Amino acid sequence: MSLRLCGASLIAALAALSLKGCSDDSNPAKEKAHTITLRNGVKMPILAAGTWQYNDSVAEQVVVDALNSGFSHIDTAYDYDNQVGVGKGLKRSGKPRHSIFVTTKVPGCGIQNSSGVSVDVCKTQTVDKIEMDLQQLNLSYLDMVLIHFPPCPGEDGTHKSPSESSCYAPKSGCTHPQACDLVRAQWGVLTDYYQQKKIKAIGVSNYCQACFHCLANVTEMPMVNQVQLHVGMGSNPQGFLSFAEANKVVLQAYSPFGSGGHGSSEILAGNLTTSIGAKYKKSAAQVALKWIASRNVGIATKSASKEHLKANADIFDFKLSDEDMASLDAATFAAEDTPSFLCNDPAPSAAAVQRVVV
Repeated sequence: MSLRLCGASLIAALAALSLKGCSDDSNPAKEKAHTITLRNGVKMPILAAGTWQYNDSVAEQVVVDALNSGFSHIDTAYDYDNQVGVGKGLKRSGKPRHSIFVTTKVPGCGIQNSSGVSVDVCKTQTVDKIEMDLQQLNLSYLDMVLIHFPPCPGEDGTHKSPSESSCYAPKSGCTHPQACDLVRAQWGVLTDYYQQKKIKAIGVSNYCQACFHCLANVTEMPMVNQVQLHVGMGSNPQGFLSFAEANKVVLQAYSPFGSGGHGSSEILAGNLTTSIGAKYKKSAAQVALKWIASRNVGIATKSASKEHLKANADIFDFKLSDEDMASLDAATFAAEDTPSFLCNDPAPSAAAVQRVVV
């Protein structure tokens, strides 16, 4: 600012600077580039810092580091058993609440202390889980809540992991005769909280088409479906992307580096991603994340490293060419990976893009 400014001119200049801010964080173009607008108008930051497999103390530090590294979206879940630490991290970060988007999840009825024995018990325990989320995170509202995975009817919730349940193999989520009753029961609870404005956006995770068809006549359809999606699965695995687009559901990718969240060597060090990265002076990991974001898909990524968190957030200053996007779309080295671990969809077809909402 020029030192020659004085009096009213100086005051006006300072006021303008105050309104604009000292960075371009208030720039509408930048905000649009970093967020995805959900069906109800809520802007969800594309990148979320995940907290899966972290204990309370690590989760607390990761949240602080992520929010100081360019992230504004934190992803957690009831069954991660670390929401107290996440809540402490949110507070310790010093960031104002309105600047942080917090996503959490409740387990599908039948697994992880949520019973699938009856609709009434399923409803009651879903309410309990949401209230526990609010309490553990020490928040008065949640930006988004997802149903973590399809229900497993008849099970009493004692299985700690979906992989231990009878629904895991052969991925029978939402195909059991009572599955739709439990899907609608849980979704009704989330809708109630949404209408009470205790949750700003509601969605699901690991839901395939059969699960969505259970919700064909509800007043509010899921706004987000968080599924496994990464380079190597093809451009439209099991038709999930085209189905989501047809139904105005935003996909959010977990395990964006493959190998069940542990990172695939093909993605992190393979010739395809590294050679493309060299063109843009970016890492293979950044290319993998950019490919997802370029599909207008959200991303939940995780790291306990400050360096990696900063690198993961640094994907908005370049654009992949059409040729590079096509090469990444065509990669099928991880074709055996599926979007959901509890249910399968048929291969992409005309049926895969039919709308559920009428």
